[in-house]
Amino acid sequence: MAKILDIRSFDFVNILGENFELDEVTPVFEMETRLNAAGEIIKDRNGNERNFPTDKIIGYNYSVTIMKPPYKKKSIQVKVLDTEEKVTNAFIMLEDSVQCMFTNLQVSMINNSSIYYRAEGITILQQEPEQKKK
Repeated sequence: MAKILDIRSFDFVNILGENFELDEVTPVFEMETRLNAAGEIIKDRNGNERNFPTDKIIGYNYSVTIMKPPYKKKSIQVKVLDTEEKVTNAFIMLEDSVQCMFTNLQVSMINNSSIYYRAEGITILQQEPEQKKK
């Protein structure tokens, strides 16, 4: 019997290339459940426990632009659960282009309209002197 084709049958990582242009960095906050005044866990309209963000940063989401055809100039977001802030939005805004690459980039989830990625780490690539803003 043939194996059923599933989402793991497709390579959604290597088609992107290795280097990306960094657009924005946003923190990822630890989530927690909370209790209402009656001491019960707050739930959403479907009856599931509702999570709320805390003040504790557990990583960062990096919005990046793909630089390799055929998906050149398309954007993805990559979550890295590392508390060290490797680059700031202020730095990104000052530079013409900030390139990066990810360690162990992989798909974390696919739904009807989006593909979500995660990685173990991010490396900010050194710019060539002629690329640097004067």
